[in-house]
Amino acid sequence: MGDKHRMLLILINLISNAKYAMSNLDDHSRTLTLSARVLDGQTLSISVKDEGEGIPAENLTRIFSHGFTTRKDGHGFGLHSCALAAMEMGGQLNVHSDGPAWVPPSLWTSR
Repeated sequence: MGDKHRMLLILINLISNAKYAMSNLDDHSRTLTLSARVLDGQTLSISVKDEGEGIPAENLTRIFSHGFTTRKDGHGFGLHSCALAAMEMGGQLNVHSDGPAWVPPSLWTSR
């Protein structure tokens, strides 16, 4: 799989998860922010931020594990395959959550 395809896989999954995280918000508008920036002239940082409910602290270390899901219809393959794709490109996938206001997975790669 080429880097373009890996990047597309990651972006589709992160955006899909962000959309799902906001699916139960009725009381305000939903905002999803996708940003990209180059650090140090060679490292690409891509961030997907949503206004969803956030990730419980006990799940932060599990979300990239194969088979882990919180969705009734989920299989737990999405974020796991994204983390593997990021590693195959020489990058890493990170997540940060402070509860309701959270910065979801960010991709860092030096390619």
